[in-house]
Amino acid sequence: MRTTSFCKTATFAVLLSSVWGYALDDSAPVQDLGVSEVEADVGYLPTNDVSYTEMTSAAWEGKALTAADLLSALPGIQAYKQGGLGSFQTVSIRGIAARNILICIDGIPLNDESGGAVNLASIDLNQMERVEVYKGNVPAKFGVAGLGGAVNFVTRNAVKKGGRILGAYGNHNTWEGSFQVAAPVTDSIMFASSFATRHSDNDYEYTNRNGTQYNDDDDYTATRENAAYTDVSGNVQFRFLHGNGYFSTVSVTASRYEGGNPGREEQQTKVAKFVGESALIRYGIESVGYFDDKLFLYGGLSARFDKNVSSAYFPLDHIGYTNSEYLEYGAATYKVVPEVSAEFTPIKRLKGSARVAGEWERAEARGVSKGWALDRFSFLTSGDLYYQIFKYAGLGTEGAIHLLKDRLDGGTFVLPTGGRTLENAAERDATISGRLYTRLGTNEFPLTGEISMGRFYQQPALMELYGTFPGAISNPNLKREKATKFEAAAQYTFPGKRTRLRGAYFESHLEDGICWVIVLEHLRAENIARSLVRGTELELTSSLLKLLDVVLRATFQKTEDRSKSDAYKGNMLPGEPAQSYLAEATLHLPLHFDFTWASEWRSIMYSDRANRMDQPAVATHRANLAYNPFEKTRLMFSVDNITDQKYRNFYTPFPMPGREYRFTIIQGF
Repeated sequence: MRTTSFCKTATFAVLLSSVWGYALDDSAPVQDLGVSEVEADVGYLPTNDVSYTEMTSAAWEGKALTAADLLSALPGIQAYKQGGLGSFQTVSIRGIAARNILICIDGIPLNDESGGAVNLASIDLNQMERVEVYKGNVPAKFGVAGLGGAVNFVTRNAVKKGGRILGAYGNHNTWEGSFQVAAPVTDSIMFASSFATRHSDNDYEYTNRNGTQYNDDDDYTATRENAAYTDVSGNVQFRFLHGNGYFSTVSVTASRYEGGNPGREEQQTKVAKFVGESALIRYGIESVGYFDDKLFLYGGLSARFDKNVSSAYFPLDHIGYTNSEYLEYGAATYKVVPEVSAEFTPIKRLKGSARVAGEWERAEARGVSKGWALDRFSFLTSGDLYYQIFKYAGLGTEGAIHLLKDRLDGGTFVLPTGGRTLENAAERDATISGRLYTRLGTNEFPLTGEISMGRFYQQPALMELYGTFPGAISNPNLKREKATKFEAAAQYTFPGKRTRLRGAYFESHLEDGICWVIVLEHLRAENIARSLVRGTELELTSSLLKLLDVVLRATFQKTEDRSKSDAYKGNMLPGEPAQSYLAEATLHLPLHFDFTWASEWRSIMYSDRANRMDQPAVATHRANLAYNPFEKTRLMFSVDNITDQKYRNFYTPFPMPGREYRFTIIQGF
């Protein structure tokens, strides 16, 4: 109770300081005390699109944040974690589950045909220049796909020369290192490259409940075993300026990660592990402006490879398998995407974009699981139009048409249960998604807003339809998921443009959501989920006298399970708190020091659809002290989870790490 009151009091105090700052004369003289030069928004770039947030590296560098931590700091986003560095991590956006959120790197989707959520733990933020978050909709350039919005991680581009080196070390033998550089090769060729690696032993202590969740008498303190994690990633990019004014870009990105799979708290494993590999090659060409810069064209071709394999050996691990063979199972996916897009402004008040893309994706078995292969061929066209009707009001629309065809390898596919044989893949209908919106205000006007409503669809993934993994039953009759979304949002920029207030009301109606259920001791995907989420988001960002940066965020939402089952109907959705708050303040101190304090609080939430298992309200706090001894040198010390909260994720009983420390050095050049 004390930590909850402290967090709310801190939020209120910082809010009062922000309001007090509005009355100050923006031109009042300020004594120069050697304040370090930092980004005024502490990593959050201002924008008039109230449903869009753009974050730069200043928001996460040296703060010991994972991708899930970073995203969940925004209003309307909740994070789910299953342990320390490298453990499975996802986010939900406005009550829409992680499997329905589009996750991209440089505009290329990471979502695969397994149907599951993208594991954000495999994304190293040290490789990224900025992160783009679309909560209200998915832009036409991504295909208007993804019921819950989109997140695009952007690596360093070969545009502006320079670079930086980062090294970090923390408890549990956690270390990070990264290198980024961009430089001209010739007058017409720019080069950029980055390399990053991370590791953690993850040998933190936790309370082992000894298999008796409700009996505290036999609990004891244990150390996490077989949980070490290591990853390495790299990126190379060349940007060419051609004689006709065109630009072309060639980039290659690759990563590999490996970690132990420690098992449950009372039955830890010894040799179980997981390994993932990924590679992306992309070529793109951009045109000069045609017709007095009224038309710009882009063409691209990308190829992606991903492989994920998990393994265990029963005699050593005792994890519950009924045989003693070495188990290794997983999948490899291949994806090729050619695309053409255009941006056009035919008349002064009208602008728009269009994209046409094809896609071939193939999934194949890896390990000892039964050999199988699935193919999906897709065609997607998307676009948007916006017309400025009056000076302070405009009307827009965007939509997409998605056609796809699945193919089973060899024309046949036997279900894991042996019950039937599928001669052909199920036929899928065309999917049409669309949204209408109106925008109010202009870039010069302090008050801007947007009202939108859309109907969106998402087709089931290949491996949901055809049950490829051991213990999974095919369901080729799965229907596409549907969502109707409404949003009304506004932003007010106070005089001086150093304080912005955002607010949004949103509704998300989900139909035919896909869930995995147990059928005859096997898993089967079914269209059983229906839900309604209503909520309000508030956000205040402010810089007072260049000495203090403030970020305040709050989310209030009501989630309701609307499935046909009496056991779940009317309940709260799992993992979705009714309230969550964040208060963050950064003081720019004398002698080039910066101090940041952040407090987060979320209300009670439930671990299951029946709402029988609850997780109490949790308050967490983190602090960061930074020192800039030289212009491009930055030293940082951070403490995360200061109060040493050791709560468990609602998916599994995996324990979470407690207090964590990190020391970071960043050198720019």
